[in-house]
Amino acid sequence: MKDYYEGESAVFPLFLVTSSDGAAWSRAMAWLFPTLLLQALLIVSFLHLIWDWFQKQSFNKQMFVLVWMRTVLGGLAAISPSVGSLEGMVFMISEVTLSIHMYVLFEIFLQSIVQAGIFLWLAKRFLILQRK
Repeated sequence: MKDYYEGESAVFPLFLVTSSDGAAWSRAMAWLFPTLLLQALLIVSFLHLIWDWFQKQSFNKQMFVLVWMRTVLGGLAAISPSVGSLEGMVFMISEVTLSIHMYVLFEIFLQSIVQAGIFLWLAKRFLILQRK
């Protein structure tokens, strides 16, 4: 996706902070980790509400729920006009084509699979250690 961020035909610098703006990029990178921690806490707070049900589900159903939360609710159905969301497909400038939206949505999907796998591995490990 480098071509969307850098170069003459880059689209994302029109509405996103990119590495081409040093000061803004430094500020964004300083806030990235705390923001990701907050995002994780918000997701876990929801899982806490359904934890008893969630634990009883098979690994495949657990993966489905987590991937659905990130890809569909956090990406496609997000309540913001962002790349990869339905609102973004309506409100973003024409340079952000449908193929860019689909590419970003696919990236969100792949990231959600990795995040779900890590979460389930850590949750299983924590529950095993908790029982000992």
